[in-house]
Amino acid sequence: MDIVKGLIVRAKAGRDKGGYFVVTDILENGKALICDGKRRKVEHPKCKNIIHLEATSCVAQEFTTNRQIKTYLKSFMEEKNV
Repeated sequence: MDIVKGLIVRAKAGRDKGGYFVVTDILENGKALICDGKRRKVEHPKCKNIIHLEATSCVAQEFTTNRQIKTYLKSFMEEKNV
């Protein structure tokens, strides 16, 4: 599955390894901006190489606040028993 805006992804490498994030934007240089609403806020997303992200089958709607992202990711992880 391709990495697209709004996709829920899991970090495979780096300090965020194992964490779930929402892709907020795709950059032209093969990188994505990701946030989780807690450590990585919407205002300051993390730039991560796409090869270090594992796509899930869940695409979220457009989020505007950190609270919405945290709530959505929490329910996603409870549903997947992570």
